[in-house]
Amino acid sequence: MQTDHYRLWARCRDFVRATCVGRDASHGLAHMEKVTENSVLIFSMQCVDGCCNENMEEKSVNLARIILVAMLHDVSDHKYDADGRLALRVEEFIRQEATQVPVAAAALGTAEHCQHALRTMEAISFSTEKRRGRRWFAAELPHSWLGVRDVVSDADKLEAIGHVGLRRCLQHTLHTLQLTEEEMLQSKEKLQLCLRRVRDHFDEKLSLLCTEFIVTEAGKFLAGPRHTEMVETLHVWETEGVPRLPIC
Repeated sequence: MQTDHYRLWARCRDFVRATCVGRDASHGLAHMEKVTENSVLIFSMQCVDGCCNENMEEKSVNLARIILVAMLHDVSDHKYDADGRLALRVEEFIRQEATQVPVAAAALGTAEHCQHALRTMEAISFSTEKRRGRRWFAAELPHSWLGVRDVVSDADKLEAIGHVGLRRCLQHTLHTLQLTEEEMLQSKEKLQLCLRRVRDHFDEKLSLLCTEFIVTEAGKFLAGPRHTEMVETLHVWETEGVPRLPIC
């Protein structure tokens, strides 16, 4: 990574921190930071594996796009942006703030590329892909942006599975039900309600990610052990109870 990549990441971090204040951890700054870390790892693994047939300038541009999309992908998530205001803020940030970093200006230097960035963020959503059909975005994004989408999408889905993914799911369930961890653990009915929500989410989404929706070779390699861990963890929760959430 070059100095400009770190500058872009930091600029995105400041924007996400200010824009997503008050969110639960499952869709906040910490999640987007981790997805960005996963994205850089997958991109690096692809380059080492020889799957990345790009010169140094192209790699630099695509890495900038990956950082931008990964850091911003959940800011305007539909659960938090019913009126579309956050989507407008993301677009404004991309056009006016992010492009002040030279490597981002090269990656997003035209209005068309800014639109590709926004469409790529939309294409990461599991629910959108399920609703619109598998790889609906393939006809709308150029090849280079499809590569960005697949890297960030896999990185995002890695955070949705495994023990950590189940914890994120439980945290979001508590937030949605407006329950504290203590309230859940002290009430058998509330605990069972939360576990049913987690089980439903597992059956409808999480169980499909590793086998059907993670597409890069690096992503599949990283996802395998997490999928197994997730299945085992959910079984323990349902048979022995949920341990306390770790203090972050």
